[in-house]
Amino acid sequence: MPIILHKFRDHQASPRTEILMLGTFNPDIAAGPDFFYGRQRNFLWRLLPMCWNLPSLKDEPLLSKKQFMETYKIDFADIVHSLDIPEGMQGNVDDDFIDGRVSEWKDIIRLINGLPNLKAIYFTRKTFNGIPNMRAQITLIANYCRERSIRFCKLETPARFFSEAKQQQWIDTIVAQTTCLRP
Repeated sequence: MPIILHKFRDHQASPRTEILMLGTFNPDIAAGPDFFYGRQRNFLWRLLPMCWNLPSLKDEPLLSKKQFMETYKIDFADIVHSLDIPEGMQGNVDDDFIDGRVSEWKDIIRLINGLPNLKAIYFTRKTFNGIPNMRAQITLIANYCRERSIRFCKLETPARFFSEAKQQQWIDTIVAQTTCLRP
Protein backbone atom coordinates (compact mmCIF):
# COMPACT_ATOMS: atom_id res chain seq x y z
CA MET A 1 0.00 0.00 0.00
CA PRO A 2 1.29 3.49 -0.80
CA ILE A 3 2.22 6.04 1.85
CA ILE A 4 0.38 9.32 1.32
CA LEU A 5 2.01 12.36 2.92
CA HIS A 6 0.26 15.46 4.22
CA LYS A 7 0.08 18.05 1.46
CA PHE A 8 1.18 20.90 3.73
CA ARG A 9 3.79 18.93 5.68
CA ASP A 10 6.36 21.69 5.13
CA HIS A 11 4.10 24.42 6.49
CA GLN A 12 5.69 26.09 9.51
CA ALA A 13 3.34 27.73 11.98
CA SER A 14 4.37 31.28 12.81
CA PRO A 15 5.97 31.69 16.24
CA ARG A 16 3.59 34.64 16.69
CA THR A 17 0.60 32.26 16.59
CA GLU A 18 -1.93 32.77 19.36
CA ILE A 19 -4.72 30.62 17.89
CA LEU A 20 -4.01 27.24 16.32
CA MET A 21 -6.73 25.63 14.21
CA LEU A 22 -6.22 21.88 14.37
CA GLY A 23 -7.63 19.48 11.82
CA THR A 24 -7.02 15.94 10.65
CA PHE A 25 -5.41 15.44 7.20
CA ASN A 26 -4.91 16.86 3.69
CA PRO A 27 -3.58 14.25 1.24
CA ASP A 28 -0.80 15.32 -1.11
CA ILE A 29 -2.73 14.75 -4.32
CA ALA A 30 -2.94 16.92 -7.43
CA ALA A 31 -6.66 17.58 -7.05
CA GLY A 32 -6.25 18.77 -3.46
CA PRO A 33 -6.70 22.29 -2.09
CA ASP A 34 -4.02 25.00 -2.12
CA PHE A 35 -4.07 25.39 1.69
CA PHE A 36 -5.66 24.10 4.87
CA TYR A 37 -9.48 23.89 4.73
CA GLY A 38 -9.49 24.76 1.04
CA ARG A 39 -11.82 22.06 -0.24
CA GLN A 40 -14.94 23.30 -2.00
CA ARG A 41 -17.28 21.84 0.64
CA ASN A 42 -15.34 23.35 3.55
CA PHE A 43 -16.47 26.68 4.97
CA LEU A 44 -13.69 27.54 7.45
CA TRP A 45 -12.60 30.48 5.29
CA ARG A 46 -16.13 31.84 5.55
CA LEU A 47 -16.72 31.02 9.24
CA LEU A 48 -13.40 32.21 10.64
CA PRO A 49 -13.28 35.77 9.19
CA MET A 50 -16.96 36.26 10.02
CA CYS A 51 -16.08 35.69 13.70
CA TRP A 52 -14.59 39.20 13.50
CA ASN A 53 -17.33 40.60 11.21
CA LEU A 54 -15.08 40.38 8.16
CA PRO A 55 -16.11 39.22 4.70
CA SER A 56 -15.64 35.63 3.65
CA LEU A 57 -12.24 34.57 2.35
CA LYS A 58 -13.56 31.29 0.95
CA ASP A 59 -12.95 32.17 -2.70
CA GLU A 60 -10.09 34.60 -2.10
CA PRO A 61 -6.46 33.97 -3.07
CA LEU A 62 -4.06 32.37 -0.62
CA LEU A 63 -2.29 35.71 -0.06
CA SER A 64 -5.49 37.21 1.38
CA LYS A 65 -5.86 34.24 3.73
CA LYS A 66 -2.25 34.57 4.87
CA GLN A 67 -2.73 38.29 5.54
CA PHE A 68 -5.76 37.44 7.69
CA MET A 69 -3.72 34.80 9.53
CA GLU A 70 -0.95 37.28 10.26
CA THR A 71 -3.34 39.99 11.45
CA TYR A 72 -5.28 37.68 13.78
CA LYS A 73 -2.26 35.53 14.75
CA ILE A 74 -3.94 32.34 13.56
CA ASP A 75 -2.23 29.32 12.08
CA PHE A 76 -3.03 25.75 11.09
CA ALA A 77 -1.90 22.17 11.63
CA ASP A 78 -3.30 18.69 11.15
CA ILE A 79 -2.75 15.75 13.49
CA VAL A 80 -1.89 13.22 10.75
CA HIS A 81 1.45 13.42 8.92
CA SER A 82 1.04 10.38 6.65
CA LEU A 83 -1.28 7.50 5.79
CA ASP A 84 -0.74 3.96 4.53
CA ILE A 85 -3.78 3.35 2.31
CA PRO A 86 -4.90 1.03 -0.48
CA GLU A 87 -4.11 1.99 -4.07
CA GLY A 88 -6.86 4.12 -5.60
CA MET A 89 -8.10 5.46 -2.25
CA GLN A 90 -5.71 8.44 -2.03
CA GLY A 91 -8.54 10.97 -2.20
CA ASN A 92 -10.63 9.48 0.61
CA VAL A 93 -10.41 11.97 3.49
CA ASP A 94 -13.22 10.60 5.65
CA ASP A 95 -11.96 10.52 9.22
CA ASP A 96 -13.39 7.05 9.88
CA PHE A 97 -11.49 5.78 6.81
CA ILE A 98 -8.13 7.34 7.70
CA ASP A 99 -8.30 6.70 11.48
CA GLY A 100 -6.92 3.16 11.21
CA ARG A 101 -4.50 3.92 8.37
CA VAL A 102 -2.22 6.45 10.04
CA SER A 103 1.40 5.75 9.24
CA GLU A 104 2.71 8.72 11.25
CA TRP A 105 1.08 11.29 13.55
CA LYS A 106 2.29 14.88 13.49
CA ASP A 107 4.08 15.83 16.70
CA ILE A 108 1.61 18.48 17.88
CA ILE A 109 3.19 18.64 21.35
CA ARG A 110 6.48 19.67 19.73
CA LEU A 111 4.60 22.22 17.64
CA ILE A 112 2.93 23.65 20.76
CA ASN A 113 6.32 23.94 22.47
CA GLY A 114 7.55 26.03 19.52
CA LEU A 115 4.68 28.53 19.80
CA PRO A 116 5.51 30.75 22.80
CA ASN A 117 2.47 33.01 22.32
CA LEU A 118 -0.10 30.20 21.91
CA LYS A 119 -3.31 30.91 23.83
CA ALA A 120 -5.84 28.54 22.25
CA ILE A 121 -6.21 25.45 20.07
CA TYR A 122 -9.49 24.73 18.30
CA PHE A 123 -10.00 21.23 16.91
CA THR A 124 -12.42 21.35 13.99
CA ARG A 125 -14.46 18.31 14.85
CA LYS A 126 -17.15 17.88 17.49
CA THR A 127 -17.51 14.10 17.79
CA PHE A 128 -15.20 11.10 17.81
CA ASN A 129 -17.62 8.40 16.61
CA GLY A 130 -15.69 5.77 14.65
CA ILE A 131 -12.28 7.41 15.15
CA PRO A 132 -10.76 6.01 18.37
CA ASN A 133 -7.16 6.65 17.32
CA MET A 134 -7.82 10.32 16.63
CA ARG A 135 -9.69 10.55 19.92
CA ALA A 136 -6.60 9.24 21.72
CA GLN A 137 -4.34 11.76 19.96
CA ILE A 138 -6.68 14.65 20.74
CA THR A 139 -6.99 13.57 24.37
CA LEU A 140 -3.18 13.67 24.73
CA ILE A 141 -3.02 17.12 23.15
CA ALA A 142 -5.93 18.47 25.22
CA ASN A 143 -4.36 17.19 28.45
CA TYR A 144 -1.04 18.77 27.52
CA CYS A 145 -2.80 22.07 26.85
CA ARG A 146 -4.70 21.90 30.13
CA GLU A 147 -1.42 21.42 32.05
CA ARG A 148 -0.07 24.58 30.39
CA SER A 149 -3.23 26.71 30.65
CA ILE A 150 -3.74 26.73 26.90
CA ARG A 151 -7.42 26.80 25.95
CA PHE A 152 -8.44 23.66 24.02
CA CYS A 153 -11.95 23.39 22.54
CA LYS A 154 -13.72 21.50 19.78
CA LEU A 155 -15.70 23.32 17.10
CA GLU A 156 -18.51 22.27 14.82
CA THR A 157 -16.84 21.00 11.66
CA PRO A 158 -16.52 23.65 8.96
CA ALA A 159 -17.13 20.93 6.34
CA ARG A 160 -20.24 20.13 4.30
CA PHE A 161 -22.38 23.22 4.95
CA PHE A 162 -22.56 26.71 6.43
CA SER A 163 -25.26 27.71 8.89
CA GLU A 164 -25.96 30.61 11.22
CA ALA A 165 -25.97 28.22 14.20
CA LYS A 166 -22.51 26.94 13.25
CA GLN A 167 -21.28 30.51 12.81
CA GLN A 168 -22.61 31.47 16.24
CA GLN A 169 -20.88 28.49 17.87
CA TRP A 170 -17.58 29.59 16.31
CA ILE A 171 -18.06 33.18 17.50
CA ASP A 172 -19.05 32.06 21.02
CA THR A 173 -16.07 29.70 21.24
CA ILE A 174 -13.28 31.65 19.54
CA VAL A 175 -14.07 35.32 20.10
CA ALA A 176 -16.48 35.59 23.03
CA GLN A 177 -15.02 32.47 24.71
CA THR A 178 -18.39 31.78 26.37
CA THR A 179 -18.54 28.17 25.20
CA CYS A 180 -15.99 25.39 24.90
CA LEU A 181 -16.72 21.84 23.78
CA ARG A 182 -14.20 19.64 25.58
CA PRO A 183 -12.80 16.36 24.22
